[in-house]
Amino acid sequence: MFGYTIVNRRYSEAVEFAAVNVLQGRCIIRFTNGYEYLYKNVKRTKLINLLVNKNMSLGFWIQELSNNAIVENRYRPATGVMTYKQIGTSYKASDLPNYLSTQRVAV
Repeated sequence: MFGYTIVNRRYSEAVEFAAVNVLQGRCIIRFTNGYEYLYKNVKRTKLINLLVNKNMSLGFWIQELSNNAIVENRYRPATGVMTYKQIGTSYKASDLPNYLSTQRVAV
């Protein structure tokens, strides 16, 4: 994540983490369900606006991104259009099943 700026933590039931790269016009969003998405070709004014306005709702900002972006895939080349793709999935320790979160010792 070289070059990304982490957005100040704000209360959001849907968003756990947000980081933006103004120079490249990209942002990485991690939702509370663990899914992580990379948005490309985001307008730089939107990214700067998110960094500057401390009272802006992350949920509404990301909802607007999701409504206007298309899924990035290899069959549809992105030519200046805002795109998104899933880049990972993570789990919180509290969400792990019991058999994964406990260490067992062989006797």
